[in-house]
Amino acid sequence: MSHSDTREKLVRTASKLLRRKGFDGVGLKEILDAAQLPKGSLYYHFPGGKAELAEAATRWAGGWVEDVVSTCFYEARSFAEGAVGLCDTFVHLIETQNCVEACPVLSILQATTVDPALRRVSNEVHAGWTACITRHAERLGEPDPESAAFSLQVKLQGAWVFAFAQQSADPFRRLSSELQTEGPSRDLGNRTS
Repeated sequence: MSHSDTREKLVRTASKLLRRKGFDGVGLKEILDAAQLPKGSLYYHFPGGKAELAEAATRWAGGWVEDVVSTCFYEARSFAEGAVGLCDTFVHLIETQNCVEACPVLSILQATTVDPALRRVSNEVHAGWTACITRHAERLGEPDPESAAFSLQVKLQGAWVFAFAQQSADPFRRLSSELQTEGPSRDLGNRTS
């Protein structure tokens, strides 16, 4: 296994475990055991230990979420359609997995004492998601793209917290249904203004 493959395996494994158990709920030995890698490989790639690995895992998972967001909105004809498509994609992803994993950002913010670097990473990842959604809102003609992006992100985070707690895709189904109800009247309002 190459150095880059080893690093990626550590990051992916850490992301999955952190999202299932939270920062304080998973130890380095558990990550190494799950990745089937020796201890030396962790410190070779992440000399800063667990916090540095958690930063990399959060950035990796955050990038994955941003890619999902972009794909859903790129294929949409309206902001509401993109938002519904995003919820439906999360429903599909949840249904194909054995469990619902927490939002990558929430998983590191659950720590009893949040390292300032981890807080910074969580803010950067959230900012990246918001910027991505804002760009699509602008492209799709939303009158206030920043507000639309913020509102959607808050709704998605809430749905994700409930989905994680319930271990169910139902919160995303419900949000999808609500967004479908909101969508046409909002689009109609935009056309008449």
